[in-house]
Amino acid sequence: MDSEFMARYPREPHQGAELGPGRHGGVQPAADPQPPAPSAIEEPGPPLGAAETDERIRVLPERESGAAPSPGATPPPVAPPPREGMRPDAAEPVSPSRGTPSNHQERPRPGAGEPRVAAAAPEDRPPWTLSPERIPAPPSTSPWGHSPDPGHAPQWQAGQHLRVDDLVKSRKLPPDMGWRKTVYTLTGHLVNLGAGPAERRLRDQIAAIGTNIPGNYQIGIVSVTGGIGKTRTTAGIGTAFALYRTEPVVAIDANPTYGNLGRLIDPHATASIREFMADTQMVAYPKARSYTGKNPKGLEVLAGNQNMANPLALSAKLFTETLSRTQRFYQLALIDCGPDIEHSVMEGVFSAVDALVIVGAMNFDGAVAAEQTIDWLATRNADELLRRSVVVLNDVYRCQNEKFVTTVCNSLGQRVGAVKTIPWDAHLRDGAVLDFDALRQPTRLAYVDLAAWLAQGFTTAATSVR
Repeated sequence: MDSEFMARYPREPHQGAELGPGRHGGVQPAADPQPPAPSAIEEPGPPLGAAETDERIRVLPERESGAAPSPGATPPPVAPPPREGMRPDAAEPVSPSRGTPSNHQERPRPGAGEPRVAAAAPEDRPPWTLSPERIPAPPSTSPWGHSPDPGHAPQWQAGQHLRVDDLVKSRKLPPDMGWRKTVYTLTGHLVNLGAGPAERRLRDQIAAIGTNIPGNYQIGIVSVTGGIGKTRTTAGIGTAFALYRTEPVVAIDANPTYGNLGRLIDPHATASIREFMADTQMVAYPKARSYTGKNPKGLEVLAGNQNMANPLALSAKLFTETLSRTQRFYQLALIDCGPDIEHSVMEGVFSAVDALVIVGAMNFDGAVAAEQTIDWLATRNADELLRRSVVVLNDVYRCQNEKFVTTVCNSLGQRVGAVKTIPWDAHLRDGAVLDFDALRQPTRLAYVDLAAWLAQGFTTAATSVR
């Protein structure tokens, strides 16, 4: 019967493959010792005709009864092995009694690039059989578009972090000065234009002034001549620091004679370096604070001796001991030096300071005084200290000239870190006590700018046990 069926329904062999016995008397490729590639799709065979179906139904009882096949007949086919995505029992091999070879594989039906499960009769399809459209992808296919092998994972690259601006909208700070503040106020805080260029620069300077100091930092204010506003410059810079820093700031009067720094900052300060050093029980800041004066902006001052009947012989040793004690309670200290740069106390000053403010004036004598101070330091191998120092041209005589300032900046600016200017201010000339709020706005901004420049060296402060 099988021979008659093959004669009636011949089947074309698979091109390029070795032929062997096939299903229902047809031919199929010989079994390949190597499994086929998952992507290989075999050509489907022709559908079964009605006569073949009737023949199968007729010979089925004979095969199920266990009768031996007739000589010369081809071995019956075997059910295909389970395919990916199907339950194991969906393609259970047919028992040998049914005459189906165990090494036979069902040919996939043609489809849109996907293997399909061989169609079964509607009455024989189990209810859990997957439809061809829902067959999952082969296990070698990764949902991320690359091999699941960890060795082929994409490499992380720098700059792929989450950014705050991409996730959260930052709040625009309202303006605090100028016409932008007026618009913000008159519109009931509805129109917020933000800070202008000048205000943004001021905010950057304030942030620089508040930079953390890992240890102690000392700034000396020096000049080889008097009468050019050196002490007032000390009070102005110190007040700018005290305004925008969280820890206390102290100004020390290192004038070996009768300096007036204490009177300029706090006229009610009565103690001096003498009483400060005489206390042997000073172990905490509150006790140290009892010997210092303080202005409304928070700048403290350790005044020099004002007792004419009992003068204080300030020496290099005494000043060094005083500075060593203040470092236990104050990270930042400003030292107002006297005009005598050859005095012995200046030896202790120059060996302790981290930066210098060299004060001059906007006239010929004042510029020469600043240059002489630089020359004096350069002859003593203080080049590194000069790079951390700034020249301040103070307009105490109200004679500012743009050409004069430019010439001095070009000459002295190459020998120091920077050259800054303090504009003329009537309060600096006439005020007995420095009132920072009474200064003109350009003067206040000049002190803030000067303090911000000096604050650039805070991160280089030498650490010490306090």
